[in-house]
Amino acid sequence: MPINRTCWRWTVALFLLVPAAAALGQPPEGSPDRPTTYSSREDLMKKYDSDSDGQLSPQERRAIVHDVIEGRLNVPPQVRENFRKAVVGGKRPADLPPAALLRRGILDRVTIERDVVYGDAGARPLKLDLVLPKEKSDHPRPLIVFVHGGGWRSGDKAGGVARVVPFAATGHYVGASVGYRLSGEATWPAQIHDCKAAIRWLKANADKYQIDPQRIGVWGSSAGGHLVNMLGTSGDVEQLEGNCGSLGQSSRVHCVVPFCGPAHFLASKRFESGRSPSAVDLLLGGNIEDRQDLAKQASPITYVSPDDPPFLLVHGTADSTVPFQQAEMFYAALQKAGVDVTLVKLLGGGHAIGGDEVLQRVKAFFEKHLRGQDVEVSDESIEAGESRAKN
Repeated sequence: MPINRTCWRWTVALFLLVPAAAALGQPPEGSPDRPTTYSSREDLMKKYDSDSDGQLSPQERRAIVHDVIEGRLNVPPQVRENFRKAVVGGKRPADLPPAALLRRGILDRVTIERDVVYGDAGARPLKLDLVLPKEKSDHPRPLIVFVHGGGWRSGDKAGGVARVVPFAATGHYVGASVGYRLSGEATWPAQIHDCKAAIRWLKANADKYQIDPQRIGVWGSSAGGHLVNMLGTSGDVEQLEGNCGSLGQSSRVHCVVPFCGPAHFLASKRFESGRSPSAVDLLLGGNIEDRQDLAKQASPITYVSPDDPPFLLVHGTADSTVPFQQAEMFYAALQKAGVDVTLVKLLGGGHAIGGDEVLQRVKAFFEKHLRGQDVEVSDESIEAGESRAKN
């Protein structure tokens, strides 16, 4: 879903205002409250043009607007206010939540801690965002961890905050959104090493953040769906653990929600409608035909076993990026192993997943498996029209 036209005009204007914005007075260097300043349009493009194609994609534009609204990008106050008004007054992209959540008062009920370091990959710090309820609790709370999509080659943890904020705002959950190395930086299995390191770090710091380490649910979309599938089936598989941080903790999780998540890279039907090189090729570091062993290692279906946690699979039957066959095969394998698994079909739906009915299923699933509530998680199919794009 694109940004509304007013907000896009302000994004363009921002590129013209960068030199002036850099001259404004700010908190001193080193202050935690100091936003990032870019002295030129070229610097700004270097930061936000994540695929280095010389232009801003809708996702990259959303990242700029997101950072302006939340004060992480140094701009004149009036520009920030105009961005905020444009988003509140228009149709909000699903991965750009702050203004709409502010409008409903949801952000007032949480504290967001950005860029918390959970490990390292050499000299590269690995970071996550935490969403903590302001409401006090006498007991540790379950944790919902979101892993973003983007074909393992793009995307950002900032978008995942939108998914977990409403859960944390209830006071019943803590939320986290995990950043991980993309395929342009490191190939498989770096991505699962990072995600497992994040789970271990969250468990190691459970007391600090009032997290119940025995009640951790993971949720992801597309590439993130693949990574949470891996977290669900490969808990404590030694060759996939990595050494990015908080060793000694288990990487096992307690329930899993993949939206359109790949599960079997060696299946006959190709991903991305046969595009070459595919996102999977880039993830594996070469043509999948030449990396069969690695493709098997990267396939969640490889590790299915009876001790896997409950799964809620959500997938569009007309998905041309990750074929619906992936969900069917994974569902059958989990069922055969005796795992508690529910498959929700989005009839006629593509690769973008969202909508109130889908989110109600996700809410019921987490309520049942993380909070022990006596609720039903329906496997009734949903018509695609009821599930507008929110991916």
